[in-house]
Amino acid sequence: MNSEAPSTLPVMALLEENEAHSFWKRTAAFAKTLRPHLEIFATPLLEVARAASSIFLCGSWKTGALLCATLLFMPRYFAFAVSACLLGGLIAKLLHLPAAMRKDGTLLYNVFLSALAVAWITRGSVLGPPAIWGMLGVVTVYTLLLSAALWHWFPLRAGLPPLSVAFVVVFGTLLTFFPHWAAGTVLLDMGLPAEPALPFVVAAFLRSMGTILFLPNVWAGMAVTLAILVWSRVAMINAVAGYAGGILIVKMLEACGLEWLGWFAGHNYLLAGMALGAVYFVPSWSSLALAFVAGAVAALHVAAVQHFLRGSGWEYLPLPYLLTIWSLLCCLRLREKSGSLLPATGVSDNPEAAAASLALANARFPHRHETHVLMPTAREVTVTQGFDGKLSHRGEWQHALDFEVHDAADNACPPGYDDDLSRYYTQGLEVRAPGTGEIIRVIDGVADNAPGGCNFANNWGNHLILRLDYGGTVKLAHFMKNGIVVKTGQRVGAGELLGYCGNSGRSPVPHIHLHNQISNETGAPTAPFCLTNYFTRTAEGVRWNFASVPEVGDRIAPATVSTTVLGTLAHFAPGMATYRGCDEESVWFETITTTLDESGRYLFRCGKESLTAVLGLHALQITQSNLSGHSQLLRFLSFAMPTVPFAYQSGMIWEDSVALRSKPHGWALASVFAPYAGHGMQRVATRHSLHPTPQRLHLTTAIVNGGEELPGEIEFTLKPICGLAQLAAHFQDHDCLFTQTSFTPTLPNGDAE
Repeated sequence: MNSEAPSTLPVMALLEENEAHSFWKRTAAFAKTLRPHLEIFATPLLEVARAASSIFLCGSWKTGALLCATLLFMPRYFAFAVSACLLGGLIAKLLHLPAAMRKDGTLLYNVFLSALAVAWITRGSVLGPPAIWGMLGVVTVYTLLLSAALWHWFPLRAGLPPLSVAFVVVFGTLLTFFPHWAAGTVLLDMGLPAEPALPFVVAAFLRSMGTILFLPNVWAGMAVTLAILVWSRVAMINAVAGYAGGILIVKMLEACGLEWLGWFAGHNYLLAGMALGAVYFVPSWSSLALAFVAGAVAALHVAAVQHFLRGSGWEYLPLPYLLTIWSLLCCLRLREKSGSLLPATGVSDNPEAAAASLALANARFPHRHETHVLMPTAREVTVTQGFDGKLSHRGEWQHALDFEVHDAADNACPPGYDDDLSRYYTQGLEVRAPGTGEIIRVIDGVADNAPGGCNFANNWGNHLILRLDYGGTVKLAHFMKNGIVVKTGQRVGAGELLGYCGNSGRSPVPHIHLHNQISNETGAPTAPFCLTNYFTRTAEGVRWNFASVPEVGDRIAPATVSTTVLGTLAHFAPGMATYRGCDEESVWFETITTTLDESGRYLFRCGKESLTAVLGLHALQITQSNLSGHSQLLRFLSFAMPTVPFAYQSGMIWEDSVALRSKPHGWALASVFAPYAGHGMQRVATRHSLHPTPQRLHLTTAIVNGGEELPGEIEFTLKPICGLAQLAAHFQDHDCLFTQTSFTPTLPNGDAE
């Protein structure tokens, strides 16, 4: 009996694994068949929720759902808003307006607000229900068409967001046509719950929050505040900063004897602070200061609007908020340097995510906004002068690099031959195109200098200017006389021969001069750039660089693609892989689904968590991650292979940065203070553990100073087709091993074949 037990246990474990895998496959198949039917009902409701959240420039349906629930303080408001959005969405669909604008709420949130305006103003009317609902239908159609027109016109003509202009026009028109209704509504009791006893400023802030939904009540304001906090704590901080700036102006103008309703217009201050401090600009100390200034400017606009439009009803509309956003955006666009106040780009879930994404991008790709150029030579060279060099790279021409060929003893020529130009290792060196583009200028008739001499009359000597297809204008200088083999107007590919290095112009010894300039003219000022895809020889070995500016004295060489490495990385097949995970205490299974999107990116998913990897020009890089800590394998993979270059050289190593995920407890505080206190980053160093073969890549990533929560080292194996075959995370006191047990190929979108 005892002799049979060891052989029975693995079989039972395998049966349990297959049974669990089969159950989840059946569940997933059932959910996939049910999904289209649920979407018929869920999609319109999601459009309503996102329309509500878009009032705060937020795209979270959860926040929108809470805002809609807040309207239940006044069921009339809820019915009008939901009905108008459903009608507006239907009309937009019939008119074939952009589906993306319906789904993200940008097309319908003015409809949402206008419906609230109709619900509010008709409370003081004597119209019957059919007339009121008819008015709602007319207002809905008009607001929808006006919103669509403005969303097309404003960005193209004015370069500004239209925001709630359509709502302002519609509500202002209603106030103009029916002033007696508005006056009657103001006198009516809204029937809202009695407010609790709170400090005056706190109560005023909460009423301002509720006023955005036509519910000037502390309880409603609390509900709105909660909805925003669900989306972003940083946005709320900036709303408070904007409100503080506005109230400061209110107190100052009251002290000057101005009689106006500054406290009543607080929604303008907090909305302006939130929009500029957390949405249009990436959260930072600078954006927080901008939020305060935005609130103050909004208060000044409130004072002006109430003075010039007094008695029209228009003075209570969010015109000051619109004027503040537009004026400050236009003003800040005039800046010559962005500094620490950076416009938000791309799509993020919330301001915290935008700040974290920017921090990670700055750590990983500090030169991403600069022109990337390849090395202008096919062999190893030494950087003899860099940016802002001591000799000639100064002032307007500070962004430049000089390259020379040196021997192992760092000599430019054999000892004793420094007066013989032909004995310099760089003389006659092949100069190659650092990128694809068009030759726009060639000077080729300047004589070479004797060693130690300089031709100051022809500063650049023989040179050419190459306009790169992807942006940038590169100058290569100091070719030998008649040594340029390309002509003006000729197109060249990256790595194509341009000519041979010489010693012409301001050049005491043969060297290649490379810089990026702001225009096509000879002598134009230089602009920042960086070298990409090159090796640096160090005392520890060879380091691969994705994009950086080498230092003076660095010995660098171009990195060439390894067909073996590229063959593995470019041939991950879409499919579903099951992994067996184990440590000293337990065994578990994780399923990773690999799909390809329309642009060819790899998407690795486990439940709601995902990693997105891009096959670039020089490397496979993980560019996006959505991890919550449930999938250990995806978390380890994000640390193990943030970048895998296509190049290979024995002993090469490369480095990258990975964002540290905050602990499950206290995540709210961590995300709130991260934009201001700094985001946690972890530096990792990766190398090939074994020589690459067509069957596998075996790599090891070291996590330096990772502490007890992170492994000190991660070993992993990548194979063609099935992708990640094995991963071992080595902690200080234990190991965690993942092994692929099955792989089922699928179509690129994840559907079964």
